Amino acid sequence: MTALRRALTVPTVIILEILILIYAPVLLVVAGLVAAGTGSTRPVRSTALVVAYAGIELSTLRRLIRRDERDWHGVLHDVLARAYAAVRAILDVRLVLEDGSATREQLTTGNGLLVLARHCGPGDSLFIAWLLVVHYQLRLRVVLKSALRLEPTLDMAADHLPLCFVGHRGPRARRRIHELAAAMSPGDALLLFPEGANFSLPRWRRAVLSLSAAGAHGAAQRASQRTYTLPPHRGGAAAALIGSPGADVLLLAHTGLAPDGRGRPWWRLPVHHDLIVRTMLAPAATVPRDRETLAGWLDDAWSQVDNWVHSHTVDD
Repeated sequence: MTALRRALTVPTVIILEILILIYAPVLLVVAGLVAAGTGSTRPVRSTALVVAYAGIELSTLRRLIRRDERDWHGVLHDVLARAYAAVRAILDVRLVLEDGSATREQLTTGNGLLVLARHCGPGDSLFIAWLLVVHYQLRLRVVLKSALRLEPTLDMAADHLPLCFVGHRGPRARRRIHELAAAMSPGDALLLFPEGANFSLPRWRRAVLSLSAAGAHGAAQRASQRTYTLPPHRGGAAAALIGSPGADVLLLAHTGLAPDGRGRPWWRLPVHHDLIVRTMLAPAATVPRDRETLAGWLDDAWSQVDNWVHSHTVDD
């Protein structure tokens, strides 16, 4: 299955992105004409971002296909640094780490780190990964949806980096997350998105209704009061915490890439925007490792994340 998938996705992406680079001047001229007619710079910025993405991915695929790298974490560091630089230059979007956030020294002294991050809109994963790998200088492990194997760079990177692709939540997914966490050592960070999907108001409404329908009225009421986050799933977090009992936990809250701190249409790129991030460290000894107690701890932690987002955004 892996060989067949890559036989389809890798050549397709390579051919498409070579064509994008060849015709980049024409595409940029057309985008410029559209921008002149609409009075918006977004057509040019969007086209430039696609061209930059194609260049970065092609060079990364070349390194993955050659397989002669000695430091694959260094490759990830390089790719994230280039991608972040491109976003800053083209969109004027940057990550701003709030004062009082965890320091680099605090995050590299423990026996591994479990990162529980808010997930809101396309693009925030890049900034979160850049923060952990480039700024905090951690070796990253990530839990990803299995559908992302259709992206050939991520698919092939999993041969060399600890990326965990999971399908539907269940015992098999939890077992794989447990194993990934158990193998951590100082300087490693395992990134999880407990919400399971990007925040959007329709998803939030469905989640609240689902909790009510299941008879979890208390949880539904708490979720209805958190209007910036989805109810967190405890299965993956519990598997990781039990797998690595000595790991500290880092809560990662951010304002998202929309003015109101909520979701945005994927096609509407943010421009001249600061993604404000707050990281909050919870030492291993303060985080419960049994599933029942963990549920309450995670719920309280997500209320803290939601309150922080509310205090840092402009609600429409």
